[in-house]
Amino acid sequence: MPTRVIDDFELVWMLQGRARLVAGEELALAPGQLLLIPPGLPHGLEWDPHRTSRHGYVHFDSEHLVGRHVGEAKLRTMTRHDPLAASCAYLLWLGHLPGDGWEPSARATLRFMLTVFLSGPLPDVAHAAELAPPLEVVVAHLATEWSSLPLRRIGIDELAAVASLSRGYLTRLFRRSFGLGPATALERMRFTRAEALLERTDLTVEVIARQCGFADASHFSHRFAAVHGVPPRTWRSLPGAGSSVLDDAGTRHLAHRVWDEPTGRSDPTVPHR
Repeated sequence: MPTRVIDDFELVWMLQGRARLVAGEELALAPGQLLLIPPGLPHGLEWDPHRTSRHGYVHFDSEHLVGRHVGEAKLRTMTRHDPLAASCAYLLWLGHLPGDGWEPSARATLRFMLTVFLSGPLPDVAHAAELAPPLEVVVAHLATEWSSLPLRRIGIDELAAVASLSRGYLTRLFRRSFGLGPATALERMRFTRAEALLERTDLTVEVIARQCGFADASHFSHRFAAVHGVPPRTWRSLPGAGSSVLDDAGTRHLAHRVWDEPTGRSDPTVPHR
């Protein structure tokens, strides 16, 4: 499929064979995985040249995201601990029904799927708490350094040195355990504090930016809008419907390990959703 740009969202999953999304970076798509493509993203799909491929897909508009912002392609593995695979099969079955009676069920199913999808792959509860020993060292370091405000900027090189790892290996460990690279994870951790201060205090955006380790209010607002879809002042005014970095399972897991477990209690400035 040549490079294209679509004006709505699309979920794609393979039923047989493999494919590859080409959109700046390449994402390999195989059976058991679900791909979300946002509108406005130039992309192409390369189908498996060695075997027959079949895929399912559904197009939808932003109202199904229920206030969440998605600006890049996302790939999720459908595990045995989540209902995504069954939901995909149900959508295909609905699509074969005659008439228009399938539409309400399809819309409800799609909204449910997107909630699960954007929360990240659901972990195996029995293994969710296990981290590689170097990551335990990293978590302990973050818990110490970020035990109070203001948060200082912590970079990948500092964490790699603390854990005695290369940047590349540290990145692989972060992605394996949290589904995020360390740079993204560290920024989202600072956003958890920013969200709490926006929700629970009347501090100005300028003060919140400094408290959460951003260079200035302009940089903070730019990065906040890139992740949340709206700038912090707008987010603060939303009636509880704004997206949160804690909607992501990996961010929640890391926040819990850094701010909950070392003290045995929840940090009152971190909202848990």
